[in-house]
Amino acid sequence: MTEHLYKSVKALADELGISRTTLYKRAKLNGIELTGNYTSQQIEQLKTVQPKMDNEQKTEHFSEQNEHEDEHFFQSEIQKQKLSSQLTVKDEQIAELNQQLKQAQKLADQAQQLQLKTQLQLEAEQQKVLALETELHQEEVVSEASAKGAENKKGFWRRIFG
Repeated sequence: MTEHLYKSVKALADELGISRTTLYKRAKLNGIELTGNYTSQQIEQLKTVQPKMDNEQKTEHFSEQNEHEDEHFFQSEIQKQKLSSQLTVKDEQIAELNQQLKQAQKLADQAQQLQLKTQLQLEAEQQKVLALETELHQEEVVSEASAKGAENKKGFWRRIFG
C-alpha cells in the first residue's frame, strides 16, 4: 500500500474531482480521518460513490425510525401526564397556602385591633388616675391652706404667747 500525502482537504477534493462537502460526507461514511496521509485503499473508498439504498433497506430504515419516533412520542406523553399531575398538585398546594395566608392576615388584623382597643382603655384609665391624683393633691393643698388659715385666726394673745 502506498501512502499519499496531501497538504489540505481542498487539494484532496480537487484530486478526486469532488467538492469538499462530498469529501467530508464520504470520509465520515467510511470512518476515514482527514489528516493529510492516506493509503491507496482509503483513496479508493473516497473516490467511490456509496450505492443508494434499495426499497427494502429504505423500508427497514423508515420502520426503525418510526419505532424510535413512536417510542419517543410515548415517553413524551408519559412525561407530559406526569408533569400535568405534578402541576395539579402544585396548584392545590398554592391554593391551600393562599388560604392559610388569608387566615394569618385576618388573625394579625384582629390582634392589632385588640391591641389598639386595650391601649386606648389603658390610656383612659391612666387619665382617670391622673385626674384623681390632681384632685387629691388640690384637696390636700386646700386643707393645708385652711389649716394654716385656721392657725392664723388664733387670737392676738394666743399668737403671742403661744
